[in-house]
Amino acid sequence: MSSVPFHCKVTRRMLPMPIETLLNLPDLLGPVIDGVAESVIVRDLNGRILLWNKASEALYGFARGTMVGRNLNDHLNAHHASTTAALERHLLEQGHWEGELKRTTASGEDRRVEVKWTVLRGPDAQPVAIVEYGRDITRLSEIELESRLQAHRYRNLFQAMAASFWELDFSEVRKMLAQLVRNGVKDFRGYFEAHPEFIDAAIAVTRVVDVNDKTVMLFGAGKREDIIGGTAAPFWPPESRPVYAESLLASINRQPNLSRETRFTTLGGRTIDALFTVCWPSGHDGRGTILVGLIDISDRVAAEQEVRASELRYRNLFQAMSMALFQIDTTRQRELVADLAARGIEDIAAHSDNEPGFLTTYLDAMSIADVNDAAMRIMGAQERSELIGQPLTRFWPPSSYPVIRRAIASSFQQKPTFEEETVQYRLDGREIHTLFTLNAPPELRARNMVLVGLTDITEREAARKALRQLQSEFAHASRLSMLGELTASIAHEVNQPLAAIAANGAAGARWLSRPMPDLDEVRAINANMVSDAKRAADIIARLRAMAANKASERQRLPLNRVIEEAVQFLHHELMTHEIDLRLELAGGLPDIEADRVQIQQIIVNLAINAMQEMKRARCPKPRLTLMTLARDGEMRFEIEDSGPGISPEYQDRLFQSFFTTKAAGLGMGLSICRNIIEAHGGRIWAENAPAGGARFVFTLPFVR
Repeated sequence: MSSVPFHCKVTRRMLPMPIETLLNLPDLLGPVIDGVAESVIVRDLNGRILLWNKASEALYGFARGTMVGRNLNDHLNAHHASTTAALERHLLEQGHWEGELKRTTASGEDRRVEVKWTVLRGPDAQPVAIVEYGRDITRLSEIELESRLQAHRYRNLFQAMAASFWELDFSEVRKMLAQLVRNGVKDFRGYFEAHPEFIDAAIAVTRVVDVNDKTVMLFGAGKREDIIGGTAAPFWPPESRPVYAESLLASINRQPNLSRETRFTTLGGRTIDALFTVCWPSGHDGRGTILVGLIDISDRVAAEQEVRASELRYRNLFQAMSMALFQIDTTRQRELVADLAARGIEDIAAHSDNEPGFLTTYLDAMSIADVNDAAMRIMGAQERSELIGQPLTRFWPPSSYPVIRRAIASSFQQKPTFEEETVQYRLDGREIHTLFTLNAPPELRARNMVLVGLTDITEREAARKALRQLQSEFAHASRLSMLGELTASIAHEVNQPLAAIAANGAAGARWLSRPMPDLDEVRAINANMVSDAKRAADIIARLRAMAANKASERQRLPLNRVIEEAVQFLHHELMTHEIDLRLELAGGLPDIEADRVQIQQIIVNLAINAMQEMKRARCPKPRLTLMTLARDGEMRFEIEDSGPGISPEYQDRLFQSFFTTKAAGLGMGLSICRNIIEAHGGRIWAENAPAGGARFVFTLPFVR
């Protein structure tokens, strides 16, 4: 090791005059550096030697007069694993470099020289010269070389690591612990907890021996020297005192290492979260320094805090919602789906149709993971435990399985939400009508969860049912009123087959009264009577159906046939008012799904209104056209008259309840027509035809 004290080296700080001036006085500075045992060489930025001391002459064999003014690296044939140009660039960037060089002496001998280069700067902080301290290490022992190599590797590793490394001197702390032992302290944990000032004092005497560049950056220091030589106190906030105490206990108990998450403070006062690790490898006992590693986990801790805050917000929102919320565990359901995928099953809807027990299995594979207070109320539970862990099968009646089938299909299509009205069981087995909402965004799916919301619509459904009943009663009353208006037509329709039966009966009696009855003629007359009786029975059946107050019964129907049957109710009215009836019914139309009586009621109602308006307006050539056609994927029915048309002031009020232009009307007919059509999924409106007259139009969906 060098015997030259560090303060004897040439630095800008120790010089009383500008360095440029001093360097220009080699006769003055030369004797100073001649007293230094190490080789001291000062050169300018181009490598030209300015000063060359006696030790340099001894090391390289060149006299001062020979070397001053020459290029140092060129003349000594300097070699390094890197290039000397690269070393010079590093030196100017960092201000310092140290390492080993291979140089050639005056006798031609190669020597390994350990050198330390430092840039000297002028008053304007610009580099003006480079001072080199050199030591011949050619004849170091193998052990010393290996030791130096290991130290070099350690230094490189120490500096290169991404983590913050600290070499700390615990010598004074060891003395404090030894004093506690002498004082009879045995329960160190209890003592540390009772005397936090001891931990503070220990931290205050824990000295920093060395740190790496990562530490300088992480703790906001300008350079390593801002930290080295000080104590750990500025970096250990009071909240991290327990971790320091834990490390002392680990040392006392001879644990090989200790790792804890804690917090530290930077020189700027910023708090950082870090993973603190200290180790005491075997053979370390008795040494005063230890190596401590810190990994900055501030981002991870911040992210975890944000996640916890987010989960807390979710939890509060989950509980505060008035809607009943169920968090569903889909772990086993995903396994079931994966099994289906492995078997090549992609159409889950078709699979559920082909496997009757699949929906039950699917519901069994999902269970309730959590519920909010509203969910407990809607299901009649007193405790969450009554619901948590229950399979969904318990809450779904078989009548609601079609909803589950559609929900599963939606889920397989990766749709995030699904909503439909359905019926479900409470815990007591009572059925409730609910609005079922399934929320399955990718974030929840990834956690094997979906969120189900239920809104109790039992009262709303009861109100709907009451409204439907009221509308049905209104419609029935309207039909009865309509039939009253058709009394003459009905009587005429019924009377026709009865009159024919009577006439055929009389004719048959006459044929039978002859001496030689013509039995073939009698049979023909009898057949006519049976046909007429059947026609009368059909008329009576239609009247009974129209007059009956039955619940809506939808079936698959051809609309054209429904229209032709309705026209039979109107036959006498059409004849009486000399209405020119035209049926323009498109052929090949798809069927509709509807209640036959209700659709006929609408057609008859619209036709009677048209005939009454044409009569009131005294139309010279009353005409009524009934038309069907397919348009925009739905069935369209139009009824157009040749009357005066619709007055603009009535256009928007025609379908309002209790609005009428008739002197004795109730204003319910068109309102009931609208309710019936909308209940069938269609639309109804009125408009004036381009050629004059009114046109009423309704649409109905085709059967799919």
